[in-house]
Amino acid sequence: MLIRKGLWSAKGSVVYEGSSLGVPVEVDLEIVEDQDGITLTGALEGAARGNVSVRIGADENGTYVVDARVGSFALDGIAKLESEPNVCLLWNEGQTQSATVNLFVVDTGIGCRGFFREAGKIVTWEILFRPTQQVVSGDNVVSLMRRR
Repeated sequence: MLIRKGLWSAKGSVVYEGSSLGVPVEVDLEIVEDQDGITLTGALEGAARGNVSVRIGADENGTYVVDARVGSFALDGIAKLESEPNVCLLWNEGQTQSATVNLFVVDTGIGCRGFFREAGKIVTWEILFRPTQQVVSGDNVVSLMRRR
């Protein structure tokens, strides 16, 4: 599974149908792991705004159950997270909205691409997630990594 606990920040773009340019979007997430699964919480800014809350838990079939709340959207679905790319299919209760999400490793973090469809209109996105570097300070601390 590519998703790991900790603090993550992301930047990317959302492209609305009929547009050729993406609108910037940013996300800050905290990922917490417990015995029943993983919870992602955070805030979405830019092209879309709102709170993000995603719960992921294993099911008896070797896949994962996903419960996602992003802004005013409430979607549930299924995911394959054991090998790359990680793939997720989501839909709302009335099945009038659907989304796909793909996660894959890139050299600087985790890439995320997806589609959202509602009322015949499609939105796509590309976002790069990176772990947030924890600040360590002290007189005797030396870092060999570049500062972000």
